[in-house]
Amino acid sequence: MMSIVILSCVNFQTCVAIYLFNILRPKDNFEKTLNAFLFILLIHLGIKLSLLVVLKSNFLYNNNASGFSTAYGPLLYLLTRMLISPEVSRRTIALHMAPLPLFTLVFFVNSFGYLRGAISPRFIDTYSYIYQWFSIVSLIIYPMVSWRLLKKHAADDPTAVLKKKLLTVIIRMLLSAMALGLAGVAVYYLKTGRSDLNLWILPYGCFIVFLVLILRYKMETVNIFRNTPEISSTNATVELTINKQYKKSALDEKRMDEYEAVIRGFMEKSKIYLEPEISLEDLSERVAIPKHHITQLLSERFNKNFYTFINEYRIQEAISKLKAPGLDLNILSLAYDCGFNSKSSFNSYFKKITGLTPSAYRKEIQQNIPVTIQ
Repeated sequence: MMSIVILSCVNFQTCVAIYLFNILRPKDNFEKTLNAFLFILLIHLGIKLSLLVVLKSNFLYNNNASGFSTAYGPLLYLLTRMLISPEVSRRTIALHMAPLPLFTLVFFVNSFGYLRGAISPRFIDTYSYIYQWFSIVSLIIYPMVSWRLLKKHAADDPTAVLKKKLLTVIIRMLLSAMALGLAGVAVYYLKTGRSDLNLWILPYGCFIVFLVLILRYKMETVNIFRNTPEISSTNATVELTINKQYKKSALDEKRMDEYEAVIRGFMEKSKIYLEPEISLEDLSERVAIPKHHITQLLSERFNKNFYTFINEYRIQEAISKLKAPGLDLNILSLAYDCGFNSKSSFNSYFKKITGLTPSAYRKEIQQNIPVTIQ
């Protein structure tokens, strides 16, 4: 009875999370993958609940693994890859997610076979044992690899910082839960000589916390986009919102011209954009212009936020270095020299502005092919 109540609660919470997450609209591949995680979790819990409520089979619920646990490690790894480099090939996704459909197929075959008497409980127990250890390895190796990748990655904008924070907390929780579970099984085995300890409350507890963390991340990203909006010329509603936001500001066109000249001059002279950890607060302090005035200037006059403004200067610096005769930096060194914290972020912004990767851009320059910046 307790299992049914907890499963029902987590199922309901997952439905609410999916509803709210989609109202706020996934913005990139990272968030679409988070959305996929929520749907997989909903199906996983729904199937487990059906085994208890519809089929009323405690044996299948406890012994016949549904296969969905093999998805969570790969999804965590793919989310980490998408944070570091937004473009992850379909082949990579298919390769890492392959165990999910395979084990799920075996689960359904076992369930129907057991209910019809064609498959013995012993066979299902053997399958469950193999699946259990496969899942344990997956839920340890993938988070550890993801953790290593995250430690090397430095986030370049507020949204990336939130993504990294979310993944870091989830990885820590998952590894802690796995360590606690394995320790519990080891102690139980030493005391009883058996290894059939049921720690079902542990994963469900993790699921509840994961759902809260994901929704919190989504709400924080919404706040970031509200505070540093990027306005579309065709979106009158957003423009109206921006106008209301700055209506009380005393920043008129003449003052904007003055501030723009000060900021442009300071950027060219100091090259502050080459500092990897530069922030809006740093620029505001050094040019003696209030933060909200800088944000208003960038939003209304340049249609961009602070980080886009800084990264455009960095890319122009990179282009100058690529064109400089006799200067043959590798791409990673070039990224660091221009203020980026990672090669992936540098490549992403460079391609967004020029339409080419840094390597392709350098090759076309060497071949004297005219390059048009988008």
